[in-house]
Amino acid sequence: MADEWSIVQSLITAGAGLGGVLLGGYMTTRREDKRERRRVEKESGYLAILVVAHLDRLANKCMHVSLDDGTCEGRPAAQDGETYEPTIETPTFDPLGLGLDWKVLPARLMYGILNLPYRIEQLDNHIAGSWEFDDPPKFTEFFWARRYGYAELGLAISDLAKQLRKHAGLPIEEPAEGEWNRDACMQEQMDKITEARKARDDRYNAKHPA
Repeated sequence: MADEWSIVQSLITAGAGLGGVLLGGYMTTRREDKRERRRVEKESGYLAILVVAHLDRLANKCMHVSLDDGTCEGRPAAQDGETYEPTIETPTFDPLGLGLDWKVLPARLMYGILNLPYRIEQLDNHIAGSWEFDDPPKFTEFFWARRYGYAELGLAISDLAKQLRKHAGLPIEEPAEGEWNRDACMQEQMDKITEARKARDDRYNAKHPA
């Protein structure tokens, strides 16, 4: 009986020791998780504030490109006074050059932001193709492609900035009614170009009925 009691005591002691180890490990893990959550929250807030500013500037540059119709003060911008040429340079964006820990963002947001350089590259390639096969001196299709493409991209960037603000709990600033609205301006350019393309196609179809 004494031997059995000794075995029971040994088991209780071992169980208590194991329980203490498990509890200690659990408490340590909880403390580490809490510290990691605080770090991620802090890093996310800092990243959001910095990146939102860059995204807003990038969206502004896209808007300026969307307004560039190849003229300067209402006249063709080229020195010959007849040829239309861009007056606004297309923007660039290097998110990796910001030196931030992008892993603190949700995958969807991180992908959307880090993919912007590729989207700009693809858009520029498409626009370059429009220039190659367009007709001087107005290069109408080139400017339509350039203006529409950058208006569309600018709206996507503006949406990313809003998503990032929402993720970090930052205020989402919306223009008051009657105030100038960057996103509305870009949407207006897209609508104008869509209407101009349709009018051109309608004229062509009228002259060349099926």
